[in-house]
Amino acid sequence: MQSEQRKVLDHIFYSLGRFSFDRAKEICDREKDAIKNPQGFAAVWSQFVVSLSQLSLAEKGYMMLVFLTQTPNNKKAFRNKELPMRSLYGQIKHDLEKTVDALRGLPPLEGYSDDLAPPVLSHLCTQLSHFTAARLDMCDVYERLHEMGLDRTNRYPEVNGLVDMVIGAYGKKFHHPCLAILESAFSYETEILKSLIDAQLSMANWDFLASLVHINQAHRRLALWPTSVQAPESSLPANYKIAPLKSISPPALYTWFVKYQTALLAKFSLYFHDVLSKQTGLAAEFRTLLTRNNPDYYSKIATFQRKSDASHICLVLDTNGMDYRGPGYRFPGAEIEKPTGLDTYPVIFSYPAERPTKHWPSIVMILASRSDQFEGPDNAISTYDKIEKENKITMERTYFIARIEERFYIVLIFEIKKSEKDSAVNLFLSDMVTQLRGSAVLESLKPV
Repeated sequence: MQSEQRKVLDHIFYSLGRFSFDRAKEICDREKDAIKNPQGFAAVWSQFVVSLSQLSLAEKGYMMLVFLTQTPNNKKAFRNKELPMRSLYGQIKHDLEKTVDALRGLPPLEGYSDDLAPPVLSHLCTQLSHFTAARLDMCDVYERLHEMGLDRTNRYPEVNGLVDMVIGAYGKKFHHPCLAILESAFSYETEILKSLIDAQLSMANWDFLASLVHINQAHRRLALWPTSVQAPESSLPANYKIAPLKSISPPALYTWFVKYQTALLAKFSLYFHDVLSKQTGLAAEFRTLLTRNNPDYYSKIATFQRKSDASHICLVLDTNGMDYRGPGYRFPGAEIEKPTGLDTYPVIFSYPAERPTKHWPSIVMILASRSDQFEGPDNAISTYDKIEKENKITMERTYFIARIEERFYIVLIFEIKKSEKDSAVNLFLSDMVTQLRGSAVLESLKPV
């Protein structure tokens, strides 16, 4: 039979797992108030419950991403190791370690319940201390991601390595049955984030199958996470008049995961547009499916092309030095002919769909000879050219090119003279690059 204390613990962790942080804190505070003149083990138990009450506050702040705050004197600098929430986790960790020391000093008396004897409570404190350390390390991960959004850089491999380190360091450090809900939440969170970053990296290598697998993994885990928490079999003690658990809106971190997954799905639909379009019988049906994306890149590109009189808007892949596997899925081990000549810069998307073949030699020459000019996060180049015959201009052309990420470029082709300072063109390029690079969704980590 479970002790009353174990029942209380189960309901505290169940509330935390269901994102009902206020309810968890209310249970902790009721339990603390119920302990009158605590002595011996009761005093240590009271101290532990206070730590759980503080943990409820910290978890609410963590899941609402309140640690991502900016300093007043530098809008792009928000690293502040003395943030209240960070300090709170540090204080909880310190208090849990003090509780472990206090438990060691208790006399070996009989009469403890088997499920919460001093050695068991000591294990809980130690494992919860590891949990708080994992939270602090994950705060660093989200701060790094937010920084990438602010400065529009691409350091996904670095962040992916940090997530791997956190999983390796803490994945098996809080395994007590009492903490199963926290362990499950940690696993869902880190696995979802890792799947999303892996999808980002796979798309950067134009790997259709790996990108699809990682996006699908993130989607499945996002669907399972809120429903994975099972209610305790036992009810709270009779003297606890706590309101039943109500439906809680998903916290900011979960909502951001959904937003990131949606953004990656939209990017996947654009990067592999030609492959996916062949999987539907009718073009109109595929267009309808694309309108569900957020953002809907196809409609955005088509609208801008019509308004700006651009001849073509293309996405281009630089295959030099990559393990090129071609579009779509390829059977493992199948030999793929490596692109040569103009084909080393294939068009992976074009609107209109007909490829701008007469412009391609010029565009490839620009990409090959001026690649160093795309190094900065916001660098875009434009070039104007004209062809004359018998002192008459027979063709004008203006190209705008911006790098999305290391191997991907967006190219705007105009068959007229366009100013390199054209505000509509530059705004469109900046928006497309920011969205496709992932900078916009990373910057949105910080709550408004």
